[in-house]
Amino acid sequence: MSDVRINKNDGLKRFVSLIDRYFAAGGSQMQFNVVSRKTLLEAQKEPEKYSNLLVRVAGYSAYFTQLSKDVQQDIIERTEEKL
Repeated sequence: MSDVRINKNDGLKRFVSLIDRYFAAGGSQMQFNVVSRKTLLEAQKEPEKYSNLLVRVAGYSAYFTQLSKDVQQDIIERTEEKL
């Protein structure tokens, strides 16, 4: 088995590269939610504990626990992108 070490900066470099490529291809805006899938799922189960959790939704910010379950699920499904 080979000893593969993951550089902590690799993910950041790939993330920055993704952003650079998007804008170089003509992209005009990008929005990010920096929250784990686990936290979002917990917020669905116990919304009273996460009443201050803000997320970006199609150009505006909203409290996650006040969004419909369909919108919450959409945000959860696009939370973890693999770079």
